[in-house]
Amino acid sequence: MTGGLWSGALFAFGAATASLLLAGGIALVLRAQRRRGERFRETQEALRVSEDRLRWALDATSEIVWDWDLVQDSIYHPSWAQTYGFPEERTPRTGKELAQFIHPEDMPRFHGEMSKAAAGPQDAFEVEHRALTGAGDWKWILGRARVVSRNAAGQATRMVGTCTDITERKRMMTRLQIADRMASIGTLAAGVAHEINNPLAYVLGNLDFSLQRLETLQEVSPTGAGATGRAGEVVRECVSALRDAESGALRMRDIVRDVKVFSRAEEDVRKPVHVGQALRATLSLADNEIRHRARVALDIDDVPRVEANESRLSQVFLNLLVNAAQAIPEGHADRNEIRVTVRRREASVVVEVRDTGCGIRPEHRQRLFDPFFTTKPVGIGTGLGLAICHGIVTALRGEIEVESAVGKGSTFRVILPATEEAERPEIPSPAPRRACRRGRILIVDDEPPFCRMAARAFGTEHEVVTLTDSSEALRRLRAGERFDVVVADLEMPVLTGMELHAEIARVDPGLAERMLFVTGGAFTPLAAEFAARHAGRMIEKPLPAEALRTAIAEVLERAPRALDVPAT
Repeated sequence: MTGGLWSGALFAFGAATASLLLAGGIALVLRAQRRRGERFRETQEALRVSEDRLRWALDATSEIVWDWDLVQDSIYHPSWAQTYGFPEERTPRTGKELAQFIHPEDMPRFHGEMSKAAAGPQDAFEVEHRALTGAGDWKWILGRARVVSRNAAGQATRMVGTCTDITERKRMMTRLQIADRMASIGTLAAGVAHEINNPLAYVLGNLDFSLQRLETLQEVSPTGAGATGRAGEVVRECVSALRDAESGALRMRDIVRDVKVFSRAEEDVRKPVHVGQALRATLSLADNEIRHRARVALDIDDVPRVEANESRLSQVFLNLLVNAAQAIPEGHADRNEIRVTVRRREASVVVEVRDTGCGIRPEHRQRLFDPFFTTKPVGIGTGLGLAICHGIVTALRGEIEVESAVGKGSTFRVILPATEEAERPEIPSPAPRRACRRGRILIVDDEPPFCRMAARAFGTEHEVVTLTDSSEALRRLRAGERFDVVVADLEMPVLTGMELHAEIARVDPGLAERMLFVTGGAFTPLAAEFAARHAGRMIEKPLPAEALRTAIAEVLERAPRALDVPAT
């Protein structure tokens, strides 16, 4: 009995223990399942956050991400249609469909780069190409891709990549190249102006000499009535022809001067500038652009000068005048007008350029002064002109305003502070030529025609020696030959006018102080610095003969005689 009870008790204890163990096991299983569920939810949440971050990043960069299964020839790129402006159903799903949206000229390069990557051994490639948009134009795309799987033979089976819109970058590069070419053209223009000035100097000098001689011949006759008969008629015809030639040469001189002012590559050195003169000079440069489109009306008041760099201010005016002209179609110039006005407004000078062109649409006005923004066709505008104008005017503490009506025209208004410099007195008319003592003059210029012109022009007044070799001039001076005045070209081969001056200063310091310099335009920084230090002795080509004659006379007044040459 006792044993039975004991056995029953043991059985009951075992059953209870088993129940407890089973319950504990179930609890452990449930807790493990809960932990797995929590981890699964955490993983799902992390995956969702990761997907959101990737989507946000792609949205922010406007990148197209694609996945290309090369075995099945299926392409997955969910944002393609939205990016290129097509309906969703136009999205290409295969390589063959994709090829229809790549520019035919770029397709060989695109296919070649992809084929090289697919065949190996390189895994990555990138290629620029144009892609068609829903609007019918072409965007420049930078495609980057990487092979992510290959088969046993090494052939690519899958690629992933991105497409980046680089259209604006390509446009900016093109415009910067255009801007660089424009800067080069400016440098070239300055060089051309310099080269033209050299021959133009002796053209004008010889014309002046010939006219003086012929006019003297007209005055000489036994009766005092000038040349008569056929000879007199020929002389009069020659004088008339030479006057016309002189007028043309003077016009060339003014054009070259204006080109030099506009294209001068100098620091932002400012001085009082006469706005009216700068505008008139700039109009001569813009004339070819304007005259087939509109007539020009000038209304320029007498206003104070403005503190500015003349070449940069001319650049502002030229840009505004060319823009006004390009807003007017060619033809019917008599029906259109570009009106340029200059007014004083309190302490400011106001310049207006008003045209009767097509006007500016309201949505474009806010961007007019943005760099590279233009509404002109490709090849006509760079989008830099008005941005440059705004920068120059702002740097002068001025403002630039715009008024426009579509179909009626536009007005650009430049407002600049007037300089506080006192009004300059009027330059008196030149006095009659005064008597000048005869001197011994050395002319050194590497242009033989200039030397011959100088000998003709001054040979009756002075003893003139001309040399085209500056080293020969230095040799003769070192040998003791004496001169009252030396006139030297600033830029010469072998020995420049600057170097000749330095050498003469060692041989004869007094003669170095009596040197005059002629130049077609100081080119190098060293020449520009030298010209600035000796500004009072610089005479720019093409120089009027009278200007050089006066300069020589002024030097001779304070110079000791080099030779005992009797005065005339």
